[in-house]
Amino acid sequence: MSPSPSRMDILVFGDQTAGQYPLLRKVCNRKDSPLLTSFLELAGVALRDEIQKLPRREREGIPDFLRISDLVEDYNNAKLKIPPIESVLVTIAQLAHFIGYANFFSLVAGECLFF
Repeated sequence: MSPSPSRMDILVFGDQTAGQYPLLRKVCNRKDSPLLTSFLELAGVALRDEIQKLPRREREGIPDFLRISDLVEDYNNAKLKIPPIESVLVTIAQLAHFIGYANFFSLVAGECLFF
């Protein structure tokens, strides 16, 4: 069955057993990639919107945040293990790593990279 034009299914696989904190902290602190900065800003907006849609009970324990970097620090400091947040952080870490690498590679090669 093919998805309807208004619906898209995305499967993302990530290793939730590996700590993502060092990579997330590193990418959140990068200031040399406008593409990566934009991705992190938009990911933060989308994640906040999705969290607000959750029932109150499911939102308990998820730190309030303005930026992904805030969530990363607060979540890590609280030593929480919330599976949906773990999945989101793994996905953000993987995509941010790819975007940062692809953006760096395109600059080195002198090419323009659009997503």
